[in-house]
Amino acid sequence: MNKWFIEGFFFESKNTMGRLPLKTFPFRVGRKEGLGLTIPSKTASRIHAEFDLVDGSIVLRDNRSTNGTFVNRKKIQGLVNLKHGDVIHFSDFGVRLINHSDQVSNDATVIGFETLPDNIPTGIKELQELLDQGAVYPLYQPIVATDNDEVYAYELLGRGKHPSIPQNPSMLFRIAESCNKAINLSELFRETGLKKAATFSLENKYFLNIHPSEIANSAKLLRCLETLRHDYSHLPLVLEIHEQAVTNISEMKQFKDNLAKLDIELAYDDFGAGQSRLMELVEAPADYLKFDITLVRNIDKAPRKRQELVHMLLKLAQSMNIKTLAECLEREEEVRVCKELGFDYIQGFYYGLPSPEAKYTRPNTKPDSTPAN
Repeated sequence: MNKWFIEGFFFESKNTMGRLPLKTFPFRVGRKEGLGLTIPSKTASRIHAEFDLVDGSIVLRDNRSTNGTFVNRKKIQGLVNLKHGDVIHFSDFGVRLINHSDQVSNDATVIGFETLPDNIPTGIKELQELLDQGAVYPLYQPIVATDNDEVYAYELLGRGKHPSIPQNPSMLFRIAESCNKAINLSELFRETGLKKAATFSLENKYFLNIHPSEIANSAKLLRCLETLRHDYSHLPLVLEIHEQAVTNISEMKQFKDNLAKLDIELAYDDFGAGQSRLMELVEAPADYLKFDITLVRNIDKAPRKRQELVHMLLKLAQSMNIKTLAECLEREEEVRVCKELGFDYIQGFYYGLPSPEAKYTRPNTKPDSTPAN
C-alpha cells in the first residue's frame, strides 16, 4: 500500500529535517494549533491549505490563504494533483512530498540528513530517473607535469544529462544530498567515467572523486573500489579525499593500507582550506597533495608571506616523498610562480578545460577541438 509523507523542518532544530506521515484526510496545514501540521510561520494563514486523497492520488487545495500556496515554486489555484518529489511552500514554509510503498512508520521521524530550511530542492523524481537510466556523462581534465608540460594524469569529472534537472554536479549533489542519494550519484560518476576511460589508448593515471559522506562508511567505499579495480585492472587510479575529512588518523592509515592492496594511490584534496592539517599529513601521509585554490590562485600577485608559506608546505611534502599539485590555475603568471616554488603538477584551465575526451594540447598551440564546458 502506498503511503504519503511530507518532509520538512518540523522539529526544534532548524537544520534537521523530519518526515511526517499523511494518515488522516483531509490533512490540514496552517498556523493554527491542532492541525495535521502546525507550521512555525507568521506569514502562513491559520488554515492555509489541505491535502486530500482522491481515487488513490494525493491532491492539494489552497484555502484562500493570504500569501499563497506554491508547488515547485508556482502558485496554485484551487485543487492540484501532486506527485512524489513535489516541493510545496505554504507562504514561506517549505515541505516536500514523498511516496513510499514500503514505509511502515506512522510517526513523525527524524531522517538522516541535514540541509537548510529554505533550500529544499526540487527534482528528486528526476534524479532517481537519472540514476536508474545512468543518465550522466564523464569529463576529463588534464593534470600536467611541471618539468616537461606533458600530461601526467586526468581528473575524472561528471555531468548529468537528464533534460529536467541541471547538468552541473554541484546542483545534482544538492538534490541528491536532500534525499540520501549522494553516494549513488558519486558511484555512478566514477563507474561511467572509468568505463569510457577503459576505451582510451592511454597510460595516464585517473584521479577519482568521492562524496564526503562516503568516507564515513569506508568499508562500503572499499567494496565499491574493489569492484572498480576488478573491472578496470589495467587503469592506474588515484582516489581523492578532502583532507578535512581525515578525522581519525588511525582509521585513515588503515584505509590507505587497504587502498595500497588494491593498487590505488591516495590524494588529499583542497589541502590548506581553512587550516593545514599537518598532523594528519605527517601521521597518515598521502601519495599526492592537491593545494587548495585559496593558496595558489593569483600566487604571482600574493604577498611574499603567502608564497613563503606555500614554499614551506611544499618542502614538508617533498621531504615525505609526497607529490604536490596546484589546481585551478588559469594564467601563465600563476603557472610560472608555481613552477618556481616547486610544484610537481599543475591542473587548471591554463592547461585544459574538462573535456569529453582525454585530450591535451600544449599551451600556446592551436587546439584541434574546442573543450566542452
